[in-house]
Amino acid sequence: MDWIIVNTNDDLKKLDESVCWEDSKSVEYHATIRSSDYFPNDISRSGYQNKNIFLLIDTCSAPEPFLEMVFIDCDHYSQGFLDHPFMLGRVDILKRVEIENEEGSMMMHCSRLIYRFLSDEDLRKGLYYRIE
Repeated sequence: MDWIIVNTNDDLKKLDESVCWEDSKSVEYHATIRSSDYFPNDISRSGYQNKNIFLLIDTCSAPEPFLEMVFIDCDHYSQGFLDHPFMLGRVDILKRVEIENEEGSMMMHCSRLIYRFLSDEDLRKGLYYRIE
């Protein structure tokens, strides 16, 4: 249950290829300004207090049945993306992640992205959305 950090475009592509997004569904999400110890140390923040968005997805074609993602320091996101996530986008030199739809409109922009796959047992034990 270790966190995987998206540092490069290849990391984002690996995440994209590990999930069948069309057959996956968003289970729940929440946002908070609180940060956690497991966040990467090199977050390029804008100076504003943007929310960290935690997203839990019931995945298809993944190593485990659930995917927990944390979009750290989000300065742009859309309801549609949170309900139907996908990973078409890029990672810039500061490791910020920008997700776009097929028309090129920005759906999500955050300073960092981390994720981990969770089992049914992990969910039963409540091991997701750990923000302490």
